Amino acid sequence: MYDQVKQAIQDILAPELQALKGEIRRVDERINALDAKIDARFREMEAKIVALDTKFETKFREMETKLAALDEKFETRFRELDSKFEGLRHEVRTVLEIRERLAALEAKVGITRS
Repeated sequence: MYDQVKQAIQDILAPELQALKGEIRRVDERINALDAKIDARFREMEAKIVALDTKFETKFREMETKLAALDEKFETRFRELDSKFEGLRHEVRTVLEIRERLAALEAKVGITRS
């Protein structure tokens, strides 16, 4: 009787187990295929990110170069303006000194302005 029950269980379960093993193999194959697709897509995205990063770095360096050139241009222009203002300050001081001397001379001579 034991052998009959054992045989009946094997007759019923063995084909089911074989079917499940086959199904598990198919699921594993599908998982492996999806994994390969995901890896390929990841590599594509990684390549795009690297390309964008390179493009960004290039543009960033270009902008830095342009900003440095503009900075130098402004510095040069400010130095020129500073020099001009210094010249004007000197001229204004000279004019004020002349005016003070003239006023002192006019006072000595007795000339009044009306």
